[in-house]
Amino acid sequence: MTAASGPVPFAPGTLDAAARTVVDRARDVLDGLLDEVRADLAPRAGREPVTMKADGTPVTPADRATDERLVAGLLAAFPDHGALSEEQEHVASGAAWTWVLDPIDGTSNFIAGVPHWCVSVALCHDGAPVLGVVEAPALRRRFHAVAGAGAHVTGDGGMRPLAVRTPVPLRDAASAHVPGLYSGGAARDLAGDGVRLNVRVMGASALDLALVADGVAPLSVALAPHVWDVAAGALLVHEAGGHVAAADGAALLPLVPGRDYAARVVPTVGASDAATAGEALAAVARARAARGR
Repeated sequence: MTAASGPVPFAPGTLDAAARTVVDRARDVLDGLLDEVRADLAPRAGREPVTMKADGTPVTPADRATDERLVAGLLAAFPDHGALSEEQEHVASGAAWTWVLDPIDGTSNFIAGVPHWCVSVALCHDGAPVLGVVEAPALRRRFHAVAGAGAHVTGDGGMRPLAVRTPVPLRDAASAHVPGLYSGGAARDLAGDGVRLNVRVMGASALDLALVADGVAPLSVALAPHVWDVAAGALLVHEAGGHVAAADGAALLPLVPGRDYAARVVPTVGASDAATAGEALAAVARARAARGR
């Protein structure tokens, strides 16, 4: 990361009347598919056989089946759309509308039966997210956002709007009881820089962002997320009144046609406000510079 260019803020897409019609229909189709996926995945958690992919990460039959089911269902309903997903296509097609999916974010948790895992789906228009949904079957919650229309969560208590938490001073001892949601490396970097938030390494970046949108934590930091880990969650945070930013000059979004996203990972922060996001990214940058990265 370079200190000169500064963090790149997340910018969602915009919707005119015609695009809003597409998004409204897309949300209906996606909700139906996610209802099926929720019913299928919930009883499989903690019971799936595991294999390792070439990059050393675990995968289950449920990951692949969910990816195939969602992509097939969405493209059947919208044949002119593209799809970018963790278990299938990694190259952005350049279609005006592109679905970005992680069939199970937090696969290690899913394998172990830990309930912090989710299905993350975003719909991008001209490369920028306009619809974002994070389905958390084990928590019985579905987080959803539409560009310009706010963010909400549905669950056993019905539907309610999402709003980020009031910002807290990151280095104040009084903040030591407030959770910070981090990837493992981010926990090391921020603690070493004096950030006092109570460390939570939860293992699912998309769901971490959803919890920031829900006001549970003022900050989530992922050092190496893929675009399918953050596309939906970033829109949730933005529409809940928060701020999302990526490492200097290297945002994952908007999508770039022809780019292979399989190996592209970029430190990304979701926070209550821009100052908190910038402070966290600066701490990560200092830690990475000290390690010569």
